Amino acid sequence: MAYDDIGLPFPGMNPYLEARRLWPEVHNKLISEIHYFLREDLPLQYTVTMEERVIVEESFGDVARQRYAVPDVNIAGDGQSGGGDVVPTTDAGSVSVLLPETYPVREWYIEIRTQSRLPSVAILEVLSHSNKRAGPGRRAYIEKRQRILDSATHLVEIDLLRTNNPMSIVGYDGDAPYRILVSDGRVRPHAALYPFDMQSAIPSFVVPLLGQDEGPTIKLGEICNDIYLRGHYERYADYNDDPEGPLSADDRVWLDQMLREKGLRC
Repeated sequence: MAYDDIGLPFPGMNPYLEARRLWPEVHNKLISEIHYFLREDLPLQYTVTMEERVIVEESFGDVARQRYAVPDVNIAGDGQSGGGDVVPTTDAGSVSVLLPETYPVREWYIEIRTQSRLPSVAILEVLSHSNKRAGPGRRAYIEKRQRILDSATHLVEIDLLRTNNPMSIVGYDGDAPYRILVSDGRVRPHAALYPFDMQSAIPSFVVPLLGQDEGPTIKLGEICNDIYLRGHYERYADYNDDPEGPLSADDRVWLDQMLREKGLRC
């Protein structure tokens, strides 16, 4: 049975999943599903793990900013203030002030190694909003990305977000909002780019390994569809409104027509 026969509204990437309130969950589910698939399908001489980095969001009232943090620094307590509705008292000459509220945003990525563990064979990244908007999260990711590109480690970079700035590449002048980059360390600086839009199916790609080893094919479209269906994300998408992020005039017309034909928009 085709996916569009069982309640999937989009032929490819569902742009409503890009919402800031949904994407952290979708992001980690994508990493988890790809990780599970690779554990099932990689040759026996390889291992695959999910690794974590942490971006700390700081909130000053309505203003939010980010800073990069390592995930292995633990401080006692849950980070929540215990004062409830208690109003602090101030001595003469002092001023009552507010400190920033902080909360961690954990981002997962995938690392493939051989049984000998070193060096890394491949890194698979699914980009997050913090990777694409200006700030410490983007700077930290770009530094890591460059270290990989300066090595023999393969890089697979999946960008399913239309908002903010895509990662830099040379040789593609198109405006496709979604991209999958497969950078095989054996042929770098050459790389394979799979650009696509919301009207197109999500491409599949092969994860490069070592030597003559045949890498597994990631059917990313099927993984995204499974996540949408099993997560019942139709409950969290208001199809009467446009999704977050930029839409071309052509996409807006196509989106409206497609959702009305499927009975998802009044």
